[in-house]
Amino acid sequence: MTSSAFARLTRLTCLTRSAFATLALSLWQPAFLPLDATHLGGLAQAQAVTASTRVTLSAVRPEALSWLWDNADEALLRGANADIRSFQWTLPPASPEHLGYSAGAAFQSQVAWGGALHRVAVAHVDPEQVRALVSSDNFLGSKPHNFVAQQVSVDGQSPFLVLVNYQSTGASHGDTVVQIQALQARDAAAAQAYLAHLRKTLLGLKPTLMAALNERYFNAVLKQRGFYSVGAVDKKLNVKLTVVQEIRGIDSQMLSWWWDHIGNTERYRLWQPIDHVSFEWALPPITPDLRYDVGAVQRVKEYVGKTALTLSITGADPQVFPPAADIVDPAWFHARADLTLLTGILPPNTLTHQWRPNARGDGVILTSTFANTALARIINPTFFDDLGSHALREFQMLPYFLPRLYKREHLHQ
Repeated sequence: MTSSAFARLTRLTCLTRSAFATLALSLWQPAFLPLDATHLGGLAQAQAVTASTRVTLSAVRPEALSWLWDNADEALLRGANADIRSFQWTLPPASPEHLGYSAGAAFQSQVAWGGALHRVAVAHVDPEQVRALVSSDNFLGSKPHNFVAQQVSVDGQSPFLVLVNYQSTGASHGDTVVQIQALQARDAAAAQAYLAHLRKTLLGLKPTLMAALNERYFNAVLKQRGFYSVGAVDKKLNVKLTVVQEIRGIDSQMLSWWWDHIGNTERYRLWQPIDHVSFEWALPPITPDLRYDVGAVQRVKEYVGKTALTLSITGADPQVFPPAADIVDPAWFHARADLTLLTGILPPNTLTHQWRPNARGDGVILTSTFANTALARIINPTFFDDLGSHALREFQMLPYFLPRLYKREHLHQ
């Protein structure tokens, strides 16, 4: 990873939201010097990196880190690292309900290392000020979320910049490799000690972070951005499930492009990092474009609730294989979905996604209709509720990665 030399560090100018927060900042945080963005254009000088470390977090997806930066709390952090004696937000994040970090958010903590208790003040740096230091893909969407940049001061000393970059790794893309750097620190020993502390904390979070992401984000936040309804069993022993949700941050063209370009397990897990397991084309689309190919077959493994299913999803012509609901929106995807091992034994299932621009013009309204055999309840009594939740948990993830893929690969930005 390369970076250009820094002239000065950014001055924290955000106003706190209470007198207590103002007092806390004055006691804990030094004056932050402004970062001159005009000096960020070239390649890094080797001496700009004061300290660095690298760690691989097994069974932790990158999205968990993107959630952590704005949602950390004392219980979560102290459970991961007993050296953390206290943690408090002095300027709470502006948008913790989204993956990625909020510029200007700040916290303070007391941390033990080297036989002493240290005061640590941290402020999130505006992503634009480190644009030259991270992948440009981070800026093809609405909120960068594959890195965090922070100004860190230890015991009231001059602050230094900490840059944390991360990405999925491993054969199933279920792990995360993290690169942590301290840049232009005057006190190299303090920077190295802080990076060691951060590394220890991330390793300590491994047993709990994915569970926290699942419950506190996917269930508590994403599932509230839409609704579903489960119909009665019909004469053919099918049950219709309808899911309606607004997805802000993507447009109709992006969603039309997605079906032919899911491509592999890495992308499939971007779509839903906990529920999705693997993806392959059993029969790839002949001409990947903005309209799915009839006859193309996706073979996926995913969890619906606690049940792991391997499905064959085959693009279908609604005139030949009728959907469970009328297609009324201008853009749509229609397919049959079968349990791979029971294809031809159980009745075929259908899924139909249709969408239109939302009223604000900043997203889409997606209506998904599933028709599945009621026999699914034998395998899982809560199958249809779990499937409704699954659809909300996966589609609400699209704004965090789809704009990047679409703009880079289709628009060549």
